[in-house]
Order: sequence, then C-alpha cells, then structure tokens
Amino acid sequence: MDYRVHNNLLYHLGKLCIPEGERNIIIREVHTSLIAGHFSVGKTIMNLQRYCYWPCMFDNVSHFIRGCSLCATSKPSNRKLGLYTPLLVPSHQWENISMDFVGGLPLSKKGHDYLYVVVDRFSKMCILTPCKKRNYS
Repeated sequence: MDYRVHNNLLYHLGKLCIPEGERNIIIREVHTSLIAGHFSVGKTIMNLQRYCYWPCMFDNVSHFIRGCSLCATSKPSNRKLGLYTPLLVPSHQWENISMDFVGGLPLSKKGHDYLYVVVDRFSKMCILTPCKKRNYS
C-alpha cells in the first residue's frame, strides 16, 4: 500500500502528504532561501520532493514562481538569443578604451575613496585617477 498514517499524519511512500491549504506556505519556504535567493522551478521541486508529496506538485510550484514578484523584477525577461559578437581587435594604442569606477576603498590622506580607471585595450595600459564620492542628498 502506498499510503500509511503515522502519528495522525498521512504519508505517501515515506513522504509527508501536504494538505491543499498549506501548500503555498511550504512552497514559499522552499523557494525563498536566505542563502541562495529564489530557486528556480526545478530546484524548488527537487527540494520539496525530498520530504513532501501532493498530486500536481509541478503545476502548483510553477504557478507560484510565475507569480513571485521578486523573481519577475530581478530576473531578465529579454534573454538574448544567439551568439555574442566579439569586439574588434584594436590596431593602435588608445583607439579603443574602457572606463569604470572602483569604489568603496579606504579613505586616502586627501579624502579620496574612489578610482576612475581607464584601460587601453591594445596595450593594456591603465590610468588610475583618485576621486571622491559626492553625496548630493
């Protein structure tokens, strides 16, 4: 027999049967991990199936995750299809550069806590310029 009752709880093949009213609570607990963030449908189901059982689990989990507002806002909806095109190889110095800011550094004697970084892609030469973070609040 697939089902058995133990301590007033129903089990199916050794896994706890979850009543309909409690399923969303269990899905939320498994889907939202404080360490790893919001799991995908596959990982959430894999974690649920270790200990729990109910019919149509896949449908319930995928419906819950489709309705998760945090997943909808943080995960990109416009996935790029196809191969990325590589950047052209520069043939002269300072023909192609990249620029960025590096922040969160300890304060220098002059009060600088950011670096403005310019890198030449041809020679790999970089220019580091100390900056101060401005708070306009």
